[in-house]
Amino acid sequence: MTKEVACDDGKPDRQCNNPGDPPENLARSCPAIMATPPANSPAPAHAPDEHTQTSTHPARRTIVLPDLDWVDIPGGEFRYQQRQRRTLGTFRIARYPITNVQYQTFVDAGGYREERWWQDLQRPEPQPSRWPQGNRPRTNVDWYEAVAFARWLSAQLRYEVRLPTEEEWERAAGGPEGREYPWGVEYESGQANIDETARWGSEKVGGWYLGQTAAVGVYPHGASPEGVLDLSGNVWEWCLNQYDQPETIQPDTSGQSRVLRGGSWDYLAALARASRRDRNHPDYRVNDVGFRLVSSAPII
Repeated sequence: MTKEVACDDGKPDRQCNNPGDPPENLARSCPAIMATPPANSPAPAHAPDEHTQTSTHPARRTIVLPDLDWVDIPGGEFRYQQRQRRTLGTFRIARYPITNVQYQTFVDAGGYREERWWQDLQRPEPQPSRWPQGNRPRTNVDWYEAVAFARWLSAQLRYEVRLPTEEEWERAAGGPEGREYPWGVEYESGQANIDETARWGSEKVGGWYLGQTAAVGVYPHGASPEGVLDLSGNVWEWCLNQYDQPETIQPDTSGQSRVLRGGSWDYLAALARASRRDRNHPDYRVNDVGFRLVSSAPII
């Protein structure tokens, strides 16, 4: 049995090995998911985060910025939490989660040293991703770090980017009709990087369990109605608002839990549903939590 995925090695229809194959076999059959690049190697030329912008500030060194791939989400009414009707304005959401390469620009630019990005936030020391390949999602970042990154990037781009509210996230994942999964009503094997084998439960939905993050964009059939990728599985994604008080989006150091959405490579299909809410403390850092950005400002 083989699985066809759009590997990001420039070869579309790449065949990946049987479920349960050891990582070394996956590395041979689909190096875009598994391979470790040489130290300090640049992002591959085909990667979604390959394009860069140059931001020059007087008396400061030039910063090379990753170019986010934005997807337009039309405003209007949508189905929320399977039973409510909500209305949102038009916004844009990043097609992929923030990658290691993209986040590293913030680290290299001294983002952890500049106080202005961390107002009303706790500031930890940066912690590397367990899987550092450039085009994989950046993990081991807490909510505070995600907010600081968004503030920094907003200043460089000269328009506001931020974490999505969970309403925005769910609208992007489920479409206006409120799908269970980005692609439809039922989970379909091979559509997302999750634990299909239900190692810790009884909800087996397939034979696939990669056991780690995958490069962003290698599950093209898992796209949302507007074409956003990796909203189901791969990494949990931080949202802006508090869990118990969803209307609260302002940063603070109270430690109140913030929302996580989307499930991850280590969780069951039920937790990867578009309407599934989860949470953790804002200083929570682990190898299956990342984030993506949205913007409601005009893109320059």
